[in-house]
Amino acid sequence: MLSRGPWSWTARFALLASTSLVSLVSLVSLISIASMLTLSMTALAATDCEQEISVHCGAAPSATYDPDGRLWVAFVQDEVVYVANSSDDGASYSQPIAVNRVPENAEHNGENRPKILAANDALYVSWTLKTSQRFTGEIRFSRSLDGGQNFEEPRTINDDNLFAGHRFESLFLTESGHLYLTWIDKRDLTASIEKGEAYAGAAIYYTVSSDGGASFAPNVRVADHSCECCRIAVAPEGEANIAILWRQIFGTTTRDHAIAVLSPDGDVSAYDRASYDEWQIDACPHHGPTMIASEDSDAYHMSWFSNGDAHSGIYYARYSMSEHEPQNVFQVDGNAGAGHPFLAESNGVLHLVWKAFDGEKTLLQLITSHDDGASWSEAETLLTTDQGSDHPLLVTKGEKGPLFLSWHTQEQGYVFKPLAALSRVASGELFVPFTRESLAAIKAEYIGSEFLLGLWSIDCPPCLVELSLMAKVLEERPNVPYVLVSTDSIELKETAAEYLEDFGLVGRASYMFADSFAERLRFSIDPNWYGELPRSYFFDESHEFKAHSGIVSEALLAEWFGW
Repeated sequence: MLSRGPWSWTARFALLASTSLVSLVSLVSLISIASMLTLSMTALAATDCEQEISVHCGAAPSATYDPDGRLWVAFVQDEVVYVANSSDDGASYSQPIAVNRVPENAEHNGENRPKILAANDALYVSWTLKTSQRFTGEIRFSRSLDGGQNFEEPRTINDDNLFAGHRFESLFLTESGHLYLTWIDKRDLTASIEKGEAYAGAAIYYTVSSDGGASFAPNVRVADHSCECCRIAVAPEGEANIAILWRQIFGTTTRDHAIAVLSPDGDVSAYDRASYDEWQIDACPHHGPTMIASEDSDAYHMSWFSNGDAHSGIYYARYSMSEHEPQNVFQVDGNAGAGHPFLAESNGVLHLVWKAFDGEKTLLQLITSHDDGASWSEAETLLTTDQGSDHPLLVTKGEKGPLFLSWHTQEQGYVFKPLAALSRVASGELFVPFTRESLAAIKAEYIGSEFLLGLWSIDCPPCLVELSLMAKVLEERPNVPYVLVSTDSIELKETAAEYLEDFGLVGRASYMFADSFAERLRFSIDPNWYGELPRSYFFDESHEFKAHSGIVSEALLAEWFGW
């Protein structure tokens, strides 16, 4: 979060000439980012995956940091779950250590991957063992008590001793030290079939260890009639309890989401419905939700995919156990090919990543929120690949540390990079240098879509009025495609950033003039614009534009956008 000055925006009018100069944005940062990505691809190219066990060659990696700041990664290769560690945030890795010394058919896909957690010298690893019959499996667990040098013989955690489906496990360690395992379980379906009774879907089960994984309590059923093939999201509820979010079958075929609270004593709250998408489908979506506890409120942040009659695409919402219904429901991405969102929060800033597809390549997208999910930035593309890829994850280093992206692609191998190195917003670089080529680049981002271009300046009082108005509009209509361009030199970015902070516009696509020859930049936007501010341009779906000089009105916006 940017630091805020002691004055409101209205008090700034007398201080418009008071600015602090900072250095121009250096190309060094861009070069360094390119270098990191090149190193990732080089590392993969140099790895002989037929001869070498490596995080780049393995499948479905999961990552965590231990209390000492060491990175640990679990992955599957040749039917073995391995762990490797890194003391330099993923630049290099140790020799992988086998968790299961006897190979077994460990699940390794985006929705059903190995999990790893660290606490002091202990490492906890879980996975799903795919057994011989279709849709069957066992929940497996192992731990290391010597810092990952040796692992105990893997144990089966589901206690029914049935040849049935036990899959899609999640592993979570609470502040109190209780270790939870949750999973999708078909033991009740199997029993119903034997009795000749109907049973829709599967069930949600869990167990808890109160002694660091030495033993686990008897399995407890959370709910009947869950979806059979979607990951379960887990977040803390107090020091010892957890909240879980899963895809549930409502009625006969509606597969939306449910939320419940679990305790280490086996007490389960009655579940609430957490989404109302009305996705009526008798099939496996293979799209599980993501959920984290808010740092700033008692709410949970949730994101999920649906293709329902009411909602279609990736959605975000806040959920409070006291309100018992989703709030602030927001469509993140409604385009075909969007899926598999993942949430994380760091120092009060909420981050949401997901995969998009433009018909040729996969785009890894990011949006952020600085106000507990009330409003969001526009989507930013972090990375792309034209080959196969896993689902993205976000990993926090320490309680208040930086965020890292965890993503595996065929093209680059395992990508583990600081989010700030990939994201303009996450890095704190709120402004993109505006050049003569920038408008064409903006149009390319909004190809086939309408958008609003707003030009302003820190020494323009009417511009501040317009920023205030736009902030109110965006609060009611957060999906308005609004691109800001400051005509001030990018050397004044710190002052400009303070204004965006004042109006709650941090995270919006923002540019600043990067050429002292301002006339040339103005001409690149519109030869008939002579520099008056504020200046607004509405570009329709074919990118024909309408221009307006002066403070834009809500009525004019409604006319342009057809509200």
